[in-house]
Amino acid sequence: MTGSMQPQNPAARYATPRDLISDPKLSLKEKCALLDEWEDDVRHRLVASEEGMTGAPVKVELVDILAAKAELPIETPPRSTDSKA
Repeated sequence: MTGSMQPQNPAARYATPRDLISDPKLSLKEKCALLDEWEDDVRHRLVASEEGMTGAPVKVELVDILAAKAELPIETPPRSTDSKA
C-alpha cells in the first residue's frame, strides 16, 4: 500500500487492528488512515444496527480500533526555528 493512499477495506486485509499496526510494510500515515477508515466503518455499522437496519455483523469492536490508534506514536510537527523572544 505504500505510495498509494487509496481507501481500502482494512477489515478484509487484517483480522484485528493490532495486526494492522504490526504490519511493517505500512507507514505511520497509512496505518492512521486505515484505522480511521476502519473506525468510520464500525461506527456506521453500529448506527445502522441501532436504527434497526441489518447488515454484516461487526467483527471488530470499536474499543479495539481506538486502543490500536492509541498505541501509535503521535507525529508532532517540527518546531519553528523562528524564535521571537
